[in-house]
This record gives sequence, structure tokens and C-alpha cells, in this order.
Amino acid sequence: MNFIIRRSSESLDHGWITVEDLRVSSSGMPVLDSLLGGGYLSNSLIVIAHQIGLKLFEFYHQIITNNIDDETYVIMVTFHFSVQEDINWMKITMQKPELFKKIMKIISSGNASFIDCFNISDTEENSQKGNIYYVSNPFNVNNLLSVMAQVRERVPEDKRALWFFYNLTDMSIGVPEDDLVKFCRRAFRYHKQKGDLAIYMLNEKAHSDTFFAKVYQLSDVFIKFISEETSWGLQNGIQVIKGVFPFQSKKVFYDENEDRAIQFITNKPKKPTSNILSALESGKAGWEDSRLIRTGIPELESLLGGGMLSNSIIVISYQYGVRTIEPLIQIFQNQFGEKNHIILINYSFSPPEFETRLEAWKQISEIHKGPARSLMYGNMSFIDCFGASSETDTQKSNYYSISNPFDVDKLLSVMTNVRNGIPEDKSVFWMFHSLTDMSVGVPEDEVLKFCGRAFRYHKRYGDLAVYTLHEKAHSEIFRAKLYQLADVFIRFIGENTPKGIDTSIQILKGIFSWNSKKTKYLLDENGHIQFVSD
Repeated sequence: MNFIIRRSSESLDHGWITVEDLRVSSSGMPVLDSLLGGGYLSNSLIVIAHQIGLKLFEFYHQIITNNIDDETYVIMVTFHFSVQEDINWMKITMQKPELFKKIMKIISSGNASFIDCFNISDTEENSQKGNIYYVSNPFNVNNLLSVMAQVRERVPEDKRALWFFYNLTDMSIGVPEDDLVKFCRRAFRYHKQKGDLAIYMLNEKAHSDTFFAKVYQLSDVFIKFISEETSWGLQNGIQVIKGVFPFQSKKVFYDENEDRAIQFITNKPKKPTSNILSALESGKAGWEDSRLIRTGIPELESLLGGGMLSNSIIVISYQYGVRTIEPLIQIFQNQFGEKNHIILINYSFSPPEFETRLEAWKQISEIHKGPARSLMYGNMSFIDCFGASSETDTQKSNYYSISNPFDVDKLLSVMTNVRNGIPEDKSVFWMFHSLTDMSVGVPEDEVLKFCGRAFRYHKRYGDLAVYTLHEKAHSEIFRAKLYQLADVFIRFIGENTPKGIDTSIQILKGIFSWNSKKTKYLLDENGHIQFVSD
């Protein structure tokens, strides 16, 4: 549905666009259009808020591609991925060929520009390479707005601009909420002046109610993606809470079918299947520098939709009563080999104590022999954040001691030095244990900024990295923002029952079509995860 509104030739209040310039646009999904009261106007400011555990990729691009025609110019602002990784991600995860082809056609035709807020530098000037614009500091609001205006000014006069901003939550990790609201106000007004359609994303739980309400007030259309716990996992739902036309605010649930197409449902969803993995393993998926990482645990790989990619950022969240070491080592057991170098960052105990513990652990269970071999053969470096002192940073063999591990810049500097010393023929696996220990000496906002910088650093090198935290030791906003930064988010849950503590695993975010069902497990005498039926 795309039809012109015809009323009169009078200009709108500010004279920026005429009524004849406005169209009613469709989301491309009849059910969503029905909730929206028919669609939205072509100069709308659309905010899409989501919660954790949702699969939204198909929704985003369905809305974008349905508003693309020969008269459209697309501008994408991305904080979460570099432009190349974003394109490669689409190649792997999109299973509707016509959808991906439509996006790639726009990109290859020159009717698209990218503002890359992932590859940043605090020292370099803003730069441009082809249709990609790099912002020297995207967390400087004036700087980002200046680049956005520069890109918009180069859009041909015969084209309409479609903005896709991904996303405000990533930006908020480096910008105070008040400044972020002011940015939204200025950016939204600018889009309106130009008569542009703009779509902004945010993670609802990562922001205060005040921020959420102010952005709602600034928008024309506000759509919420909701996750609700059910007996078969987190169920996905959609709700329109603000629209241009009379809208319906009821919740409608949806799932993906085997082709990853959106299916609105009224009963229990079917388990999705995917041919992504076979494409990736055969080398035809288009992500040349990535490979599939197997955990060796069939049940867990099924929950993950097949596994993880070799340049993934994984966050593992634990609750009370859950053993952290054995599950962590078993999930990443295939990384303890001759081709990989392990960098362990530990706040809980010193390197000598780690070696002593490892010797004791491996006498009891098989699971610890892998890390012991990596340490023995020099394929492990240890960044000691426990034995901190007022002295300067030091190195003894493969042990690195930090004088102040709660100084974010100092820690990042040591991490860089360690990474630079790894032989080029080795793949690197980072184990950060843990963000909760770090947060005892660092404010949450600073921990998040550290994660933003560290995660970008890992991705630039193509490293696999896992970060752990204790869930209850952090605010919901912190966890939601960390979820936003991660590629994979795994919860280890401990629930009190009359018989003791039940432990289970839940995948809240994955690279493929993951299953968010809570799955119970026990650790056997060898420290291996054993999944159990209810």
C-alpha cells in the first residue's frame, strides 16, 4: 500500500514540504499495517523499541525494503557493526533471497550511504571512502549531527531519504541520557525539515522510563517488540503504542518459519530450522573471515541454532548457586588447542593460585585438562587483575600484572600489548572473568564504555571473546545495554526448589535462529553438562 495524500496545494506550517509530498507507506506486513491503522506517513519518525530475547532482523529489513523504490536514497547509521560486517551479516542470516537482493541492489546502485560509527578514532578527522562516512567521535553529538547533515546534503534532489539508525542504545553507552534526548530532538526535527522517513531502534530495558517517555513524545510512530516467558521459552510479540492514524494497541505474537519469514501466530510456535549452517560450513555464506564454532554439546548447539561464529562476542550471565568454571570451559573446550592462544583476564585470583587450582581441578575432572595443556605449552597469557599494586605494569613470561586494573584506559592498554605479542598464525580466544569483579571498582557507566571499546577491539582482530558476569550484581539497564553489545547472550539460571537449586540454561541472543527455552542441566562427576528432562 503506497498512495499519495491529495488535499490542497497549501504548504505545511513551516513550508518545508507540501501535503502533496506525503504518502501513506506500508510496513510490508498486513497484520502490522492493520495495527497501525493503515500504515504511516512517508515523513514519519518511527521508533522501534525491543526487549531482550527477540529475533528482529527480519522485521527491520522488511520495513526498510518495503519503503525502497527508484526514488529512494537509503542512509544507514550503524554503531553495532562495521559496514562490511553488517553486509556480511545479512548474507549469512537472511534466508529470504529477494529481501537481501533488494538491499544489495540499492547498495550497488549508489543509492545508499553508510555512516560507520563502529570504526572510530578520537584523533582522526571525519573521513569518507566512497559511500561510507566515518565519524571520528560519534559520541560527540554535534560531530555526528554534522556528518548526518553532510550526508543528507549529497542526496540527489529527485530522491527521498530513508534513514535507518541502529541504534540509540549503542549510542547511549557513550552519551548521557539528557544529551541523547537533545540529539533525538535535533535529529528528528532535521528529518522532518527534509521530509524524510526515519527509523530509530532502541532496547527498552536499557533506558530509564523518563528517557523512554521523552523519545515516545518526539516520535510519530512507536512500536514495541515484547518478550514474554512461556513454558516453551520467550515468546515474541508486537504492540503499537503510538501511530499517525487510529491504531490498535493489542499485542500480536509472531515467530519465524523455516525460511525465517515472519509468521503471526495464535498457538505454540514450531521450532525453526535453517540452512545457514550448511552454507557457512561449505564456505558459501559470504563471511570470508568467519567460521562456525562448535561447542561439542549437541543440546546446546541446538539451542544456539547450530553454534557460534569465530569472531563472536559472547556474554555469559550466571545466577546464584551455579558453577561457572566447568560450564565455561566445556562450552569453549574446542578453543584449547595448538592453533589457538588463550588470553585470560582474571580478577578473582592470582596466576600462581590459578595454576594450583588447575592442578587440583584436573585431578578431579577431565574438563580442566584442556586449559592445563594450553598453559603448559605456552598457548595462554594471563592478565593478572588480582595482584594489583601501586607499581608500574609488569610482565613475567606470559603473566601480565596491571598496577591498577580498575583504570579502564590502563587495562585496555595492557590488553592491546598482550594481543600485539601473539603470533600471527594463532587464533585468539579471550576469557574475561569477570565484569562483576571489575564493577566493584568501576562505575557501571564506565564498565559499559570499557565493554564498548573492548568489544570493538576484539571484532577488529576477528577474535572470539567471552565475558562473564553475575546477573544479580548489576542493574537491568546495565544488562540490557551489555546484551545490545553482545553477539551471543547466555544465561545460567539457578532457581531454588524444595529439593535444592535447579540449574538451567537459556539463550537470550544468538547469531542464528536460537531457541530461548529454559533447559535444565546437571554437572556430572567429570564436570560435564548433562541436560535433563523435567
